[in-house]
Parts: sequence; structure tokens; C-alpha cells
Amino acid sequence: MLNRCPLPLRASFRDVLRDLTGRSVTVRAGPAQQLDGDRCAYLAGYRFDEGDLAAIAVADADLSVGLAGALAAMPPQDALDQVAGDGILDEELFDFFHEIVNISAKLLNSPTTPHVALREVTPVPGEVPEDVADRARRPARREDWRVGVDSYGEGTITFLA
Repeated sequence: MLNRCPLPLRASFRDVLRDLTGRSVTVRAGPAQQLDGDRCAYLAGYRFDEGDLAAIAVADADLSVGLAGALAAMPPQDALDQVAGDGILDEELFDFFHEIVNISAKLLNSPTTPHVALREVTPVPGEVPEDVADRARRPARREDWRVGVDSYGEGTITFLA
């Protein structure tokens, strides 16, 4: 039997982000994300309890910094200033972004599928596990969204399963 997990629904993802950040959040369909080798993005690897890959999420630099900054309640301009560079999160902002993608794992679970949990968050470009890279190249299902966080700007996230 093929293990599958549901991909999040836009409204559910929006609600999780709104509840976490305390900010108004919009999530709408977006274009297929194209990663830029000059700016960092962050890949979240979600796995079934036995270790097999269930899904991945890739958030661009704008969204990663915006979400982390909103969760950290840092002044929006301070977060946006970090995006102006290469988009690499410092350790504190990385921890806040990690918390967001960790809590979002609940949206990949259902009563009829095996349990899924966040297992890795990796900057890209960077060292990506082989099974994750393969899934990114050939997903069976995908969702591409533009996410806006009040005062923190807008970015793209792609869920692949």
C-alpha cells in the first residue's frame, strides 16, 4: 500500500499561520515556485514515523523571514531588512521558522493515514537528502501558494507530496 498524506487546505494553513502570528494572513493560489540560486529558501521535510518521506514544503526567503519575524514579534522593518540581503535566517529567526513548519505538520495528518512529523529543515541551495531532492523533482501532487502576512510582506510556499 502506498503511503499518502493529505496536503494542507489553503484555509487551514491560513488559520494556523494567523493563530501563530496573531496577524492577518492571506493564502491564495500562486505560480509554480522557481528557486533562485542567489537567494536562500527553506525546505521542510515531513516523514512518516517509520522514516519514509511523506511531503516537503519549500518556502522562499521572503516568506521564511516574514513568518519568522511575525512569530518573533520583531519589528517588520527589521525582518524585511534581512530579506534585502541573501535571505539567510539567523539562528533565532531559523528557530521561529522551524516552529511554524513544525506546527504545520498537523495539517499533513488525518485519521486514515499514517502519522507524519517534521524531520528536517534545510536551506536551499544546500545539502538536501536524496529522497527529498527526488520528490522535489518529481512530485505526484503539489500546491503553490502566495502567502501574505500583515506588515511582513508576501512570499511563496510550495507543498509537494
